[in-house]
Amino acid sequence: MTYDKNTLGHTTSQGWEMGVRRTFALTPEAAWETLFTQPILGIWLDKAAHIAFQKNDTYTTASGITITVTSVTTVKVIRMKWQQQGQPNASTLQIRVIPAKDKTTISFHHEWLTGQAEREAMKTYWTRVLDAIGQTQKNS
Repeated sequence: MTYDKNTLGHTTSQGWEMGVRRTFALTPEAAWETLFTQPILGIWLDKAAHIAFQKNDTYTTASGITITVTSVTTVKVIRMKWQQQGQPNASTLQIRVIPAKDKTTISFHHEWLTGQAEREAMKTYWTRVLDAIGQTQKNS
């Protein structure tokens, strides 16, 4: 199937992709820690995950998602391969922590998705993570 260059979420260079972001009243350091520790880590990766998130670290979740960290700039950006169980190819996930005055923006950018359906599913997935971070802030 071919797609018009204006098809939302489809690019010629990265295939299907999506991005979501939200700004929180957190320091960049607190945002980074929130993303990579429980309970938020359990929402986006696995409740049993204990991974250092260093380059070349690999982890497979109970649901069969395998991640491999490809690059890390601590408290700024992490890139990883994200492979769903049963998928022949991995997609690329980038998580960024962006200072925004006295707040911090957390951004998820996911590219090389298999199609429009996976794009929508991952958009919902990462939005749910941002919602959970927001809920955690309200409860603290």
